[in-house]
Amino acid sequence: MLNEVSPFGTFSPSAFQGRIISLARGFDPGPFSKFAASIGKRLIFPGLDGPLDLLTWGIKTRIDPRRNVTEKRLMFSPSRFELEERELLQRELKAGDVFVDVGANVGAYSLWVGPIIGPSGRIVAIEPQPSVLARLRANFALNPDFNAQIFPCGAGDSNGVMTLSVGSDNEGGASLATVGGGADQVEVAVRPLLNIIEEARLVRIDALKIDIEGYEDRALLPFFKEAAKSLWPRVLIVERSEKDWASDLMGALTKSGYRQTLTTKRNYVMQLA
Repeated sequence: MLNEVSPFGTFSPSAFQGRIISLARGFDPGPFSKFAASIGKRLIFPGLDGPLDLLTWGIKTRIDPRRNVTEKRLMFSPSRFELEERELLQRELKAGDVFVDVGANVGAYSLWVGPIIGPSGRIVAIEPQPSVLARLRANFALNPDFNAQIFPCGAGDSNGVMTLSVGSDNEGGASLATVGGGADQVEVAVRPLLNIIEEARLVRIDALKIDIEGYEDRALLPFFKEAAKSLWPRVLIVERSEKDWASDLMGALTKSGYRQTLTTKRNYVMQLA
């Protein structure tokens, strides 16, 4: 259950940790943000043995950055986490909207969207990787005003069980597309995206972000083939993983009526024309 989590502050940073994190964040955003984050990691990581509870973007977060690139950024330089995409969501979404987070990791995108769409909105977060899934659950539990539903599975083209490869340095980079590419492997349930959306009883999707390390085409193409157009997201944020795609996902999205409105270092942003 989402509410089965220790209260915020259970893992408060020590005075030393708090000072270092505050100093690093003080350079964020700015030209020295990345350097300050690097120094912060060197000072804090040797003595870090678990998560820390921190306010990030004014939101309660439980962060363990030791093996997750996303959590490192959230801890030391949160503005560096996909700023253009977050600004776009701030412009495009409003109270009561619906956000689907495919490959939610610890929920960074969902936590950002939560205050924008408010308790009248809906968040559906999909994440199969057990260690980050635990912190995703905690982050939603710490923010009970967010109307969030978690699906602990991967998104693909059929129901089944698949091997998820987890990198030793980045748990958030776990992949179904590159089995054997990670130091650890775990068996996870995989479901069609449309099946998940139907179980969540969504009647529309205002924005969908998908970051599943090269498996985006296998999740999205069957969805667009089978879903009613009323379910097609107004805004799509798609990780740039062409090297691992088995199909021309961008071409298919363009043919379906989407236009590319933004390209960032990590993502393509598509919007219905």
